[in-house]
Amino acid sequence: MTLTNFKFHGGIHPKQLKDLSRDRAIESISWRDEDEIVITLSQGIGSLNHPILSIGDSVQAKQRISECYGEISVPVHSPCDGTITAIEERPATHPSGLQAVAIVIKPDADSSKIDINKANDLVNHKIDVSKLSELLSSLTAEEIISKIRIGGVIGLGGAGFPTCAKLHGGIKTNIETLIINGMECEPRITCDDRLMRERAIEIIAGVEILDHLLHPNSIKIGVEDNKPEAILALEIATTSSTSSIEIITTPTLYPSGGERQLIQLLTGKEVPSGTLPSAIGVVCQNVATVAALYHALLERPLTHRVVTVTGDGVESAGNYSVPIGIPIDSLLTQCGVVDSVRITVGGPMMGFELHNSRSPITKTVNCLIVEKNSSLPSAPERYNCIRCASCSDACPAKLMPQQLYWAAQSRDFEQTEKLNLFDCIECGCCDFVCPSKIPLVSYYRYAKGVIRGAKQEQNRADEARVRHEFHDARITREKAEKAEKLAKKRAALKAKKESNKSTDKPNDADKKGAAIRAAIKRAEAKKKAAAANS
Repeated sequence: MTLTNFKFHGGIHPKQLKDLSRDRAIESISWRDEDEIVITLSQGIGSLNHPILSIGDSVQAKQRISECYGEISVPVHSPCDGTITAIEERPATHPSGLQAVAIVIKPDADSSKIDINKANDLVNHKIDVSKLSELLSSLTAEEIISKIRIGGVIGLGGAGFPTCAKLHGGIKTNIETLIINGMECEPRITCDDRLMRERAIEIIAGVEILDHLLHPNSIKIGVEDNKPEAILALEIATTSSTSSIEIITTPTLYPSGGERQLIQLLTGKEVPSGTLPSAIGVVCQNVATVAALYHALLERPLTHRVVTVTGDGVESAGNYSVPIGIPIDSLLTQCGVVDSVRITVGGPMMGFELHNSRSPITKTVNCLIVEKNSSLPSAPERYNCIRCASCSDACPAKLMPQQLYWAAQSRDFEQTEKLNLFDCIECGCCDFVCPSKIPLVSYYRYAKGVIRGAKQEQNRADEARVRHEFHDARITREKAEKAEKLAKKRAALKAKKESNKSTDKPNDADKKGAAIRAAIKRAEAKKKAAAANS
């Protein structure tokens, strides 16, 4: 274990509030007999999936139930044996509160409720290096990435970016550093902490796979110093690894778990605006994602994930391995939720309020904060900006939040883009330190939504213009081709007519004229003969 020598700009120190769940071991919670499993077809970043089964079809646990045709998308799978009862819109686990297309499965009464990912073929208390190496050497890089894609693995740290797409970009470039994100810097969330403590071997096995694929010069696992047990577990797990892995401890500071902030903490490099980490030779993966891709290699698709359930509105706070698709209200009922609560999906800094408790657990849900309505503080009174610049000091992206706020408030969206609005990671540091209690991030999200909407409209207009121009060009081309064919036909007819004139036999008029001329000649000859006789 080593300590980091680098820092990033800004950051804050909110209360961690992890005591309710950090010392609770991961437990398995599954569906109740009366539950439906709702698998949303749009999970994480990527194209919408399409069902490959129909209503009434039977499914088995781990079976793929959708297909995806975009490069940045992965399929979804059933966590149980059961029957598809509907393919329809259901409440989505999303800040918008809108509905999304989902496949609804009624689990069989005898379907296993065991977390299939807890079984471990290659490793138990230490990595079977020879067996893992043998498996990796038997597959090409494309085959390994294909297994990860078919296994439905996406970033489980919150962003939901398909892992296969990130790895494809990595193998095409020279990767100097592989970074594994074990920071879990946001308050209240402890699922990754428990995963590192209890399943460090699976994480290191996943690191071995990434090392085999990317061939980085160095591998660094970043963990905040408030997780000593996780650090120790990782150190023990790395002793049986053939990869050279460095575990780096960083000071507890939010948002040190942001991808760009973590890269700067561990390497001292800054990812340029508008580029990906691979541009500077870095690939970054979350610890839960790494464990999931290890299971995917063993053909165990992503059907379960660990979720932290915490807050004063639930009796049994803890960390639970739950099937993806289980309704959130079913999970909370089994955890002993009290009445009249507010549910936040994600952490208190970057999470969002849940609109419908019937929404399902998705691949990107890592935490549910359940708070009694009676204990919620009243909304703080908001004041005018006093230009204190506290937001700029705290911003980890080195932006000017105050200027962005004014531009967004005045709907000057062109100016917000000039101020690098899309470099904002919406971490909430500016909100946290603002003495005027201005919801700055809300303005930035609104501005991003408007700009994205305008760009989508412009893209649609551009596509329509291209289609119209293509249509006009096709009509013009077809007219020109038709005119050319007609001209060639006319020329051919004219040539044929002229050819006929030169080769045809004399007609009747010509024959009659020739006969008359011959008769005249005979008459003249007779006259000459008669004159000569007389």
